[in-house]
Amino acid sequence: MKELLHKSDIIQILEAISKIMDDSKDELCRLDGALGDGDIGLTMSKGFKAIVSNIPAIPDEDISGLFVKSALVMGDTVASTMGTLFSTALLRGGKALSGKTELSGEDLILFIEAMIKGISDRGKAQVGDKTILDALVPAAEAMVLANREQATLKEIISKGYEAAESGVAKTIAMQSKHGRAGRYLERSIGLQDPGATVGALFLKGFVNYLG
Repeated sequence: MKELLHKSDIIQILEAISKIMDDSKDELCRLDGALGDGDIGLTMSKGFKAIVSNIPAIPDEDISGLFVKSALVMGDTVASTMGTLFSTALLRGGKALSGKTELSGEDLILFIEAMIKGISDRGKAQVGDKTILDALVPAAEAMVLANREQATLKEIISKGYEAAESGVAKTIAMQSKHGRAGRYLERSIGLQDPGATVGALFLKGFVNYLG
């Protein structure tokens, strides 16, 4: 059982995430169509496909560099709100792993927490605003708790994904406060947030890879 992730693992995880985003693009667009432009699925599919396609161009980078370069590709490829937010998240997450050639459960927590900080700083949102943070923040909290209980790497990320899925479900009862979705006010209540769904799907890529 893997307890450390190396660059080759991260590359395969990015490939897994890309497949998940592509497989989920229609559902994501459906969710986004009820609250926004309806293009979030296409944004995530296109963005992660570009990241995977660019990987051969960055053979000499460590894990931090892999994420940082991937963030720049995402930002250049998809200029939408979610594309920009996710680019910022990957950039912050990558910088938090500076010098790392392998990742432990604690390193993954550091990565997700840095992603959260990047999204929060860029989007000016917080938990309860019906955004991607409503998936990622409870995920990070669950991962911290699992790590304290000396869980395995697989258990840590699995707990994070479960918490993210729960967070996604909770967004249905929330009112949107940001972006185009914020214009819907009370009408946004009863609709699942597409951004939070993206956050959970991102973590699902790690879970799928670790089996």
